[in-house]
Amino acid sequence: MAKNPSKRSPRRVRSARKPSRAAAPVPHLHIRMYRLGVGDCFLVTLPQPDDKPFRMLIDCGVHMAQSGGSARILDVARDIVTETGGKLDVIVGTHEHWDHISGFYQARNEFEGRLQADVVWLAWTEDDTDPLAQKVAIKKKRYQSLAALRAVSGQIAFAGDNDPLAKRLDGLLGFYGDGGGTKLKKCGDAMLALANDKRRYLKPGEPPIEIRENAARFFVLGPPRDEKLIAKDAPSRANSEVYEFGRHVAMAQNLEDALSAGNAPFDGGYAIPLEASAGLDFFHRHYWADFVTDEAGGKAISQKWRRVDTSWLDIASDLALNLDADTNNTSLVLALELGPRDIGGPVILFAADAQVGNWLGWHTVSWELEGRTVTASDLLHRTMIYKVGHHASHNATLKELGLEQMVNLELALIPTDDQTSKDVGWGTLPWPPLLRALDEKARKRVVRTDRENGACNGPVAVTKSDLYYDILVTS
Repeated sequence: MAKNPSKRSPRRVRSARKPSRAAAPVPHLHIRMYRLGVGDCFLVTLPQPDDKPFRMLIDCGVHMAQSGGSARILDVARDIVTETGGKLDVIVGTHEHWDHISGFYQARNEFEGRLQADVVWLAWTEDDTDPLAQKVAIKKKRYQSLAALRAVSGQIAFAGDNDPLAKRLDGLLGFYGDGGGTKLKKCGDAMLALANDKRRYLKPGEPPIEIRENAARFFVLGPPRDEKLIAKDAPSRANSEVYEFGRHVAMAQNLEDALSAGNAPFDGGYAIPLEASAGLDFFHRHYWADFVTDEAGGKAISQKWRRVDTSWLDIASDLALNLDADTNNTSLVLALELGPRDIGGPVILFAADAQVGNWLGWHTVSWELEGRTVTASDLLHRTMIYKVGHHASHNATLKELGLEQMVNLELALIPTDDQTSKDVGWGTLPWPPLLRALDEKARKRVVRTDRENGACNGPVAVTKSDLYYDILVTS
């Protein structure tokens, strides 16, 4: 176990392409990445010796703001049923965000009676009986924050405020479906119903999960069993740390206090009902009008600056952003290793939406397997395919302890949509500096769901359709 991973040099490992001794043939692997824009859905198929392939569905969701997403998720559901013959070994719900699990609810009529799984894998953070999960009260805090944000959204709508705060808040709440989380819970229930409520909570560092005897296994990397690491959502300018996990709870409490009776910004004796003010000449000219004419110079002067009714709610944007980041940091992260137990081989990394603290946590666990030590640096060194974290945002792929260690990267997969990002005011997503780094590491083999990437051949072959990209590991 590395006590100070940030200062440790990556351990040199045998190249996945040139093992030091003869390795058994790497099993063929098929990954179908569905083109949902801002939404994750991956169908993983691994052949088995008995001709019954192992099939795993990792997430199935699309963001509320994604144009045409509701109809497209139904097409995806039908394809999953057809491709799998209605049978999955595992469903993975990486974390509780609408763009990762909404499809289980939105397409429930397509799935019900037509698709069945043996088990659902979830992160330990979703386990209500886990002592550490109980201590940090992640789920409780999440829904407390959502309740406060939903109330803020109602206040903004009531005041008729159409400023950027409302747009940004709607975009962030879109990660939770209806904003309050009610539908999000239904998504989780629908997902579990496909496995008759059979679930398994996974922890980082637990023994590898063998899915094909002496040929393929999963290593659980995150989320970390560390309250402070879960708190590391994004890098700050100074030291790569920002909001602590509990901060958004304090924000939620402040909003709840402000929204409750008797806690308005001004005493009731000094307040005029908003609707009544529209009938008063002064307020009609200086508040409700977008512009007022300067009598001296005839110049139109904007009056929007006077409208402070919802300005005190600006904290909601920070709360929503922190809540989103903290939920991302609870992502279940899996590394699929292909090859014999004593040698290992190429790795496929599914990072979900893991952010800084989650990545750092990977470097605090290790495994002893058939005489070899497996570490995060080892797995990153052998990563052949990387499912890029959080739609390629700026804070979901580490540099020195992440991408720079992926010296054998063949392909990067990015579920994203830059137009949707612009529409909801998220800023630059995907992040250009990260895209450039991915292009360099993967030798320009970066597949985005919002682009018409061309087909390519090689050890990792890619074909496309309008609904998905197919990735086949051929050697």
